[in-house]
This record gives sequence, structure tokens and C-alpha cells, in this order.
Amino acid sequence: MNEFLIRRVAFGNFTVPSNVAGNTASVLSVTVNGAAIPKGAIVTGIKYFAAGAITNAANMGSATFNLYAGGQALATNNAVASVVFVQTAVYNHTIATAVGVYVTVGGPLVAAIQDTNSARTGVAFDADVYVEYLYCGNRDIA
Repeated sequence: MNEFLIRRVAFGNFTVPSNVAGNTASVLSVTVNGAAIPKGAIVTGIKYFAAGAITNAANMGSATFNLYAGGQALATNNAVASVVFVQTAVYNHTIATAVGVYVTVGGPLVAAIQDTNSARTGVAFDADVYVEYLYCGNRDIA
């Protein structure tokens, strides 16, 4: 059985609000609006695009960035946020395994910026997220 349109792309956008000033939490998690990955999908690629201005980008310092679906990390956790998010530049985030990430739980996408200090003070931007994945809803009955 061949199901057409098996390759899909989840698209969403998230905003890091400037009111994180003084936030000393080690992880700032932001929901990616309108994007979710179903359980059983195989993630094959992740891309980010920040079209607008990034306020106080230097304050991201050495903060790391990752993307989660249902609590499961989809990409490597060592991407430096100030490298990932550069105005008008597309970033291709390396997924957690070279051949694809099997999504065991599924759920909405969540962007997490992690830092051990308050260097995120005044950082504000929004970014588009594209997650390429393979999924066949009829897999178990095929």
C-alpha cells in the first residue's frame, strides 16, 4: 500500500518576549504556535528562519537551543542560540540522529532556550520553524 503525501512539514512560529528581563530560570520554554508532530512520525529535518529584527541578540551569550515534541528532544542540544537565530538567515538544525528521529509520544512543538544565568535579559525575536517528517497514519493497518 502506498499512501501519497507521506512526507510532511510542520510549520509554526514562536516569539521570545522581551519581558524575560531578569529571568534566572535555566530553561525558557516557548510553545511553537500551530505546530505539532504525531506519535510515530520520523523527523528528518529542522529549519529555523528569523525574518525580523532580533533585539539584544548578544545577550543570548552561550545559551543553547533545542526543539521538543511531547517532551522528546528532536535535535542535538548543543546548538548555540546566537548562531541559530540570525536575522534573515536560514539555520539547518542537526537532528538527534543522522538517519531520523522516531517520535515516541508526539505533541506540540516547544522551543527551549537554556542558559545558567540571566544573560537573556531583553532578548526579543520571533522565528519560523519548519520540521520535516515522514508519517503514515495507516501504518498499522497496511
